[in-house]
Amino acid sequence: MDFDGVYTDPTEEGENCSRFFRNKILSLGLSEFNLDSEAKVDSWLGELRARQAASPFSYGWRSEGRVSAFTFEDPFIRNIGLADFLDHLVEEGNPRAKGILTRLKKTDKIGSFGKLSEWSFLQLKHAKRADPFAKKWVEETIRSGHEIVIVSNSATDKIEEFLEQNKFAPDARPKVRGGARKFGLGKSPRPLIIAKTPENGEIRIDTDRPFYEEALMELKPDAVVGDVFCLDLSLPIRLKREGKLNFKWGIFYRHRDYTPSAMVDLVTGRGTQVPEVTLLREWSQLTPSTTVSNSKPL
Repeated sequence: MDFDGVYTDPTEEGENCSRFFRNKILSLGLSEFNLDSEAKVDSWLGELRARQAASPFSYGWRSEGRVSAFTFEDPFIRNIGLADFLDHLVEEGNPRAKGILTRLKKTDKIGSFGKLSEWSFLQLKHAKRADPFAKKWVEETIRSGHEIVIVSNSATDKIEEFLEQNKFAPDARPKVRGGARKFGLGKSPRPLIIAKTPENGEIRIDTDRPFYEEALMELKPDAVVGDVFCLDLSLPIRLKREGKLNFKWGIFYRHRDYTPSAMVDLVTGRGTQVPEVTLLREWSQLTPSTTVSNSKPL
């Protein structure tokens, strides 16, 4: 199972990332670019998001120069994707984007909008709150004899701290494998076609994720649950098709309030190229057919 978005709802944290990002730009007082008030900065960033939405599969979280997760997939990646679009504008010579970045380099030693996005994420301080329904399901499933492993980009100690703070029962606590680098792409693209649309043609996701693949092949889970399709589910789909893993319980796309409807339509609607995926709206959908004492990890 993934962590953020499965055990938690990251909406508030994502909004805070966006606010830190906006406030840093606002603090520069860029009157020469008409960005010296909250209203002006918000208007400009809103305009950028609208422009970015016209190419929804072109920007996002990058690795090896390639998009690893699309910009709209969760509240954190929306801010990362906006930074990616701004770095693209800098490369194109956009005067306003270049001017802001020049000031950021001078005042804060921040060398790209991607670095500004990282800085914004590091400002998050408040404790994460557990999704009570996820907690209940996890504890009941472990007590029924199954093993659950959290495989996440987040650090192991941070997740362990979360489990302690949210009082996961000692006899029903999932194992943790942090630092999974699901976003980390390898050197050779392994595209998975998830759909074909008149507007965007073939929509491809890169599944060359060596760090995540190492974890999956070691654990050999019966199921995988994640809320970000590109990061969590695209590689398991390829491994299932290649016969390397079975996922006999299934591959589950956890639906949250922020889950992009466009992505849901692409992977579960008519004409989907990924029939292996089940949209998980309620935890009651994810019930093992039998209770076993020695199940493989979930």
